[in-house]
Amino acid sequence: MGHIRSFLYDFRHIYTLEDKLIVIMCASLFLPYVVSIATVIGIAIYVLVRKKMPMIMKSVKRANLLFMFAIYLFVVSLLFQNYLGALLSVGMGAIFINVVYFRKYIHRSLLEIVINVMIVLSIVSVVYAIGENIYYMNNVDAMHGFFDIQNKPEHRVHTFFFNANYYAMMLVFSSTFCVHQFMFTRPTSRRIFYVIAGVINLFGIFLTGGRIAWLCLAVALLGMLLVAKWYKTFIASIAGIGAALGLLALKPGLLPRIASQGLSIGRRLHIWQTASLMVKDTWLFGKGPLTYYHFYPNYYNAYVDKWGASHLSKRLGISAPHTHSMFIEPFISFGLIGTIFIGGYILSQVKRYIRMIARRIDASTATLITGVLLSTIAFCIIDFPVFWVQTGTLFLLILGCSEMNKKELEA
Repeated sequence: MGHIRSFLYDFRHIYTLEDKLIVIMCASLFLPYVVSIATVIGIAIYVLVRKKMPMIMKSVKRANLLFMFAIYLFVVSLLFQNYLGALLSVGMGAIFINVVYFRKYIHRSLLEIVINVMIVLSIVSVVYAIGENIYYMNNVDAMHGFFDIQNKPEHRVHTFFFNANYYAMMLVFSSTFCVHQFMFTRPTSRRIFYVIAGVINLFGIFLTGGRIAWLCLAVALLGMLLVAKWYKTFIASIAGIGAALGLLALKPGLLPRIASQGLSIGRRLHIWQTASLMVKDTWLFGKGPLTYYHFYPNYYNAYVDKWGASHLSKRLGISAPHTHSMFIEPFISFGLIGTIFIGGYILSQVKRYIRMIARRIDASTATLITGVLLSTIAFCIIDFPVFWVQTGTLFLLILGCSEMNKKELEA
């Protein structure tokens, strides 16, 4: 409680306005998504009204690529009458304003604070998830006990997020935060807190029923240990992960959805097949955000002609917001031109991150970025949960933390 009182006092009396806005921005990402959206829009409006953008754009490198991307998607969406996509493009513009604002004003002590705030809020979300799962246990006939995690998305905990996969991704992010804080915090009492917080986050991931989340977390953990040069722990972790995989092979019931579904990606294969028919029409320009969601019914006949009227083709009536793959989605929604814009920005940040590691600049921040970057890549191979206001914003914020080392990186 003492830490909380100290934080609240500092927030009221010591933090600058920029510090306060960044804390609010990051905290909102672990609150109900309507709050996240309202906060992102509110901060974007503030930045525009106060005419801070020209100054920020001059000092934050490659920020122009983000806004070129948003403007491009807005125009393309309107041309193809994808009006929801056009609205989302405006929302993406608001997110990008938040991201460049964060990059401009973030500093080391503030980053430490916002990471801790997000960890605490992730614990709150897991407490809520427990209550949500109890509700499902009492109201879903097919659910037999608290640990009988369901396959239907509407019966899996998602707390403050749009669906269980988005929530699982946020918990993976917060789990990497716990690992990072444990690695770079000295007081034993605080390390104990991060261990407890990490275990709570792992329990939350279990409740979401996310299967790929465990693999993503393992990849992130191993990467973080390598970057931080914790080589002995890295080797021990490989052994531990191998033992866990062996145990799951013997007792898959330890993770209920793996026991019932295995690692089946049948529905995703169906989506990818449909998307492969779209690519010939979208690869250059794209049709804006949610292209798959809006246009997949147009490809039903082509699907049947190519793969037959199987049970999978009948599932074309089941929509999906995206193509569940970072290898396909860009060429469906963004096109090659849009992908060059957003890809150019992300690549510029990844280059900075690699430079941090190569020059041994700020191992702490490099390790933090490693966890979020690797877990995102792993997630997006067979899903695309980063394409959401909370997950996508947090990914871009952490990726931009290298801005704190701007002078050293540009020396």
